[in-house]
Amino acid sequence: MDTVNIYRLSFVSCLVMAMPCALAVEFNLNVLDKSMRDRIDISLLKEKGVIAPGEYFVSVAVNNNQISNGQKINWQKKGDKTIPCINDSLVDKFGLKPDIRQSLPQIDRCIDFSSRPEMLFNFDQANQQLNISIPQAWLAWHSENWAPPSTWKEGVAGVLMDYNLFASNYRPQDGSSSTNLNAYGTTGINAGSWRLRSDYQLNNTDSEDSHEQSGGISRTYLFRPLPQLGSKLTLGETDFSSNIFDGFSYTGAALASDDRMLPWELRGYAPQISGIAQTQCHGDDQSIRSRHLPEKSPSGTVYY
Repeated sequence: MDTVNIYRLSFVSCLVMAMPCALAVEFNLNVLDKSMRDRIDISLLKEKGVIAPGEYFVSVAVNNNQISNGQKINWQKKGDKTIPCINDSLVDKFGLKPDIRQSLPQIDRCIDFSSRPEMLFNFDQANQQLNISIPQAWLAWHSENWAPPSTWKEGVAGVLMDYNLFASNYRPQDGSSSTNLNAYGTTGINAGSWRLRSDYQLNNTDSEDSHEQSGGISRTYLFRPLPQLGSKLTLGETDFSSNIFDGFSYTGAALASDDRMLPWELRGYAPQISGIAQTQCHGDDQSIRSRHLPEKSPSGTVYY
């Protein structure tokens, strides 16, 4: 056998050995009943890790941080793939910056991420978890031990009343005795994010010679929080407080910052570390902490 024939046989042998690998992703529909062949679509099974269309209860993690458990997500077929339908309420839990969040339109009750291809979605079927990778620079800063404003609730609507009671009885050896009753507190109504409050005070004095009663409402005001601004809006009777000027009471509107809306790390000053990462990177600071950042322009801020 000459050299040419040896090469030709070798080439034919390679083709024969490669054919089973090329046909490994093809399925023979002849094993199915003839009436079922047109009703079953197994084209999705050609891709590794593809999930069949339908609704699933899964947990959701953003950059390895779980944000939801038992979330019902509908996987829809798009071309030769299936993609998860993420609604707007779930996207709000991602903690995106306002400009990034507004750039994601909603189409047929699903958020369209085509304008942000850097967001990666990977479904772990073994653990039933949808893993989402988002560039760190697109996420609003939040503390690990602090709930972001997007997860805050307005509370339950209702009526409230608190009170403080004081009673005293004076009995001298000579003269008439007297009894004093004092009560003060706050009443209010909660409706959505608005809070209506009124401060009241009641006085009652009884003696052998007289009986006196007095009371009234010292102030009434309406307020609501503004988490986006980290402040509180107050309408009605309120007090002006300042570290420079003397405080006084007035009737009107006030918009003041409220540090209680901020985590402890943001109630001071701290340096910011930012940069560009082309691949998965790991930031390590032995004196503070260690953290992993996803690829594509991460920006990390460390507070202590």
